[in-house]
Amino acid sequence: MKYMVIGAVAGGMTAAMKIRRNDDKAEIIVYDKDADISYSGCSLAYYISGVIDNRKSIVPRDSQYFKKFNVDVKTAHEVLKVDIQNKKVIVKDLNAGNTFEDSFDKLIIATGAYPVIPQIDGIELEGIFVLRNVKDADRIKKFINGYFPKRALIVGGGYIGLEMAEALKVLGMDACIVEKQENILPNLDSDMARLVESYLEKKGVIIKKSTTVLSFEGDKRVKRAILSDGSKVEADFVLLAVGVRPSTQFLEGSGIHLLPNGAIKVDEYMRTNIEGIFAAGDCAAVYFKLNGKTMYVPLGSTANKMGRIAGENATGGNIKFSGILATSIFKVFDLTVAQTGYTEKMAQQDGIEYEVGHVTKPHITTAYPGAENMTIKAIAELNSRKIIGAQIVGTKGVDKRIDVLATAIFAGLTTDDLFQLDLAYAPPFSSAKDPVHYVGMVMSNFLDKRKFNCTQEKLLEKIQKGEDLVVLDVRTPEQYRVEHIKGAVNIPLEMLQNKMNLLPKDKQIIVYCNSGVSSNIAQNILQQNGFRKVYNLSGGISNVTLEQLLEESTSDSFPSSP
Repeated sequence: MKYMVIGAVAGGMTAAMKIRRNDDKAEIIVYDKDADISYSGCSLAYYISGVIDNRKSIVPRDSQYFKKFNVDVKTAHEVLKVDIQNKKVIVKDLNAGNTFEDSFDKLIIATGAYPVIPQIDGIELEGIFVLRNVKDADRIKKFINGYFPKRALIVGGGYIGLEMAEALKVLGMDACIVEKQENILPNLDSDMARLVESYLEKKGVIIKKSTTVLSFEGDKRVKRAILSDGSKVEADFVLLAVGVRPSTQFLEGSGIHLLPNGAIKVDEYMRTNIEGIFAAGDCAAVYFKLNGKTMYVPLGSTANKMGRIAGENATGGNIKFSGILATSIFKVFDLTVAQTGYTEKMAQQDGIEYEVGHVTKPHITTAYPGAENMTIKAIAELNSRKIIGAQIVGTKGVDKRIDVLATAIFAGLTTDDLFQLDLAYAPPFSSAKDPVHYVGMVMSNFLDKRKFNCTQEKLLEKIQKGEDLVVLDVRTPEQYRVEHIKGAVNIPLEMLQNKMNLLPKDKQIIVYCNSGVSSNIAQNILQQNGFRKVYNLSGGISNVTLEQLLEESTSDSFPSSP
């Protein structure tokens, strides 16, 4: 049996080695048009910045390595066409320049994706780059080491754009990010994305949102960009990071079913519509575990799983892919950003009735040195009470919590189950009630309607609609003076029992503190004293990023009548 694999990075080489483990006598040939194979694409930004200083660390294996497994890997060989009727391919040797045919019994396509290059005047100028493979990284390093650019423009505010913003700042450049959407990190909900924006701005990264690049200017090398808002950005280095598309152009007209974006349509066994032909990795579509819908989410972790399943099933196996939760994580400077499952935007698109809550807690016991807060946004389905999504922004311990929450979502656990999880505890590692436990407690309260929750977006909507409400700040007067919600009444928590008679029981009360703990206590006090419409501002003022809600104090005194 002759197996052919097109593509030699995560999905392709995983598939090839699974075939070899399952069939010692199989003939296996792998074609890849690149010179580097089996590399760590997620490490490229760190290679550019010098955090990873050895190229071999991100390209640990070459074609010679796989010869000992009797896997023939041919680099610099591009497959131009697939003939499904005759089970043949046309291949071009990019070094020699000649083309030839080769045959297969079974085929696995794992050609990955290519970076989108927008049609912008001046795009051909030197100093404008994309970052997808190791050669791209080499070119960027060579340019930086040769010309010492000082002003970097990053077009696109996704994961790669933010990782490269850090890398370029580390290398001594000023960095500006231009993002066409209303927020950077469009895959996050806007409230969590704004937390990241605020952090980046404190790090000196300029962010221009709802903006696109109209043109680049320069003589031979790029010097500036003209933006759609009418401004100019001086830049002697530009990175285009506006997304990727499946590398499947060579399959057009082959009979293999492609989705409108070019991704190969596969079933749960990684089979295409053509018998004996499989696909895996960034060239193929996947499906979202929580709704079964096909989606395109190119991730290295997913590519490895898909490659293993394709290799297993190509050799007669029967492994079914369980789908993805689009779980992802990345760091920018000292901040970690992670997500899994549904976002609010996705839940709304699917018509799901849900509750959302924010929890801000330290990653370890506060008595132990080094405790730092993280903010978790959780989404739970109303009827089933299942946790269906989470997003986390913090500096430490984020990876541990997102993995626990991803596992909980994968297993279909409810918010009540989260509190019952038997998680490891010791002061250097967690708190007795872990942030995940708090997510379970808070969300269960909201779902039971024992507590009413109000997000910053809902509060702004209530204010703009002119609803009859009182915003109550239960922090200290000193904290209130620094910053507070516009129009908020300040009654410190310790004074609430004596001052609650000043609050109207017939109005909505939106209570908040820094993170939601003291306001939760205040909510209890008010509810137990006859107030029926008491809402806790989700996550507290520390997570409020809507500038329309915030103002500095102009008075030290507490109003006599709210």
